[in-house]
Amino acid sequence: MINFTISIRYLTQLAYMRNKLPILIILILALLPIIFIGNVANEYKLKIVLLSFLLTSTNAFLYRFKYFKPLILLISLLWSLNISTSFFFSSKHQISFSSTIANTFINTNSSEAVGMLSYNKYYVFFFTFMMLTYFLSIRWLSKNTDSRFLKANIWALLFICLLVPIDYYISEKKYSDKVILSEHFLMGTPFYNSSAMVRAIYENQQIRKITSVKVNFNYIKKYKDIDIYILLIGESARRDHMSLYGYNKITTPTLDIMQKNMLILNQAISPAPVTILSVPISLSNITLYQLKDKAHYADNIVSLAKDAGFKTTWISNQGRSGKSNSLITVIANMADNQKWNKYIGYDEELLPYLDDALEQKGKKLIIMHIYGSHEPSCNRFPENKLISFSSNEDDNCYDSSIAYTDQLIRKIINKIKEEKASILYFSDHGLQRLDKNGDIRYHHGVSNPRKDTYNIPLFIWYNDNVNARYRHTGVVNAPFSTSDNYYLISDWLGIHHKSQKHCRSPLSSCFKPPKELIVIDGNKNLMKYSELPDEKDMNDFSK
Repeated sequence: MINFTISIRYLTQLAYMRNKLPILIILILALLPIIFIGNVANEYKLKIVLLSFLLTSTNAFLYRFKYFKPLILLISLLWSLNISTSFFFSSKHQISFSSTIANTFINTNSSEAVGMLSYNKYYVFFFTFMMLTYFLSIRWLSKNTDSRFLKANIWALLFICLLVPIDYYISEKKYSDKVILSEHFLMGTPFYNSSAMVRAIYENQQIRKITSVKVNFNYIKKYKDIDIYILLIGESARRDHMSLYGYNKITTPTLDIMQKNMLILNQAISPAPVTILSVPISLSNITLYQLKDKAHYADNIVSLAKDAGFKTTWISNQGRSGKSNSLITVIANMADNQKWNKYIGYDEELLPYLDDALEQKGKKLIIMHIYGSHEPSCNRFPENKLISFSSNEDDNCYDSSIAYTDQLIRKIINKIKEEKASILYFSDHGLQRLDKNGDIRYHHGVSNPRKDTYNIPLFIWYNDNVNARYRHTGVVNAPFSTSDNYYLISDWLGIHHKSQKHCRSPLSSCFKPPKELIVIDGNKNLMKYSELPDEKDMNDFSK
């Protein structure tokens, strides 16, 4: 294959031909897509530059015909979207666009999307600028580029298209997975980020098959003297910002005075830094080495509780995307009842749904998936709930969101104070706090994560009405990963698994913390938690 450097040199030499300015502009437009592409093989970079060069030339020629202008506008939009996506994740998170991120986009509702765009408005401006740049460049090139040169590039593009079947035949021997084959071809185009979307769509199709998987449970039910179990799944909460865990600001006054009724885990670790990965793992009987096989997610807390005779309800403020191909949605849909906020509002708006669930007869498992402290955290609570903990606005917003969750827990407890009830709370993951000369930002540690991204609160609260024999209170100082939550929650519910895996639960008498905690980043790369840096050791905003 032609060396990448030689190819660039060859294209550069074209600029010294007649009408060299148009050719220089085309070359610049062809090079732009690979600037933020990240660590990609030169084979793909070469294909991207060559196809971008030929496609831009073709667009410049077709622009001369009015019927093709809508098509040129669409290509400009896709070209700009691809570059802007790479620029955003490269500059903000130092990562490349991946299938995990694509899955998040696919399953994001409009309310969340608007919130994230408002928080990253400068990238929207960048996208608009790139789109105008490309479209106006095509317009200028159509008037100022030699027709023979443009036609020659059109023929070259058509010739390359004719070679695709040959490349397909050769690649088919290398890639047995047709989805990977599709990714391979798309990676060599100016729209290379669409390859991650293809993978995400394929994974979503596999997720749909989970409901047809038959799980053979093997457990013993034990009496627990508890009628109402509320599993409260928090969002983006860092335990070091909770006064319950020693934070120097009173952000959890409700929890602080209820510690005698609680079991507090001081070293709980999330398995992943993003919700779409962490929540399904934390609710399912799956290890981080089994993530490719979606069938493992069929064995989860909801399906287990139903099999054990619990009335199950899923209540969510995460905003239903309208699709059933998110792992979280698939697990939620296994519940007897589901209630989704039509839009992402304040978490207290879920309380009427909780009232309905509490009226059901029999033992109940009620799962509440709240929006907690998700960025931008100032949008997570009413304006009158903002507390001035410090002089920094972002810190105040984040700490106020923690305090708002504490108030929510107080309201939930007030509803069940006369019942034999218990609450298990854990956050899906934490957030990274970036500080550059006082400019504070909280965001997901998708790539190059710190320990703080995984350090989460986890505790169990028991009502006084529950017999003391069945309460587990005190403190667990040993490390615990919520990738083993399946066994912790099972124990909490009085479901004892007959395998030795039940010893993964801190409630079990045979519990032993793992020698090494393994986590994944936002791209599903396995990492040792002990080798991750601490936030205090990383003050560079760009990391």
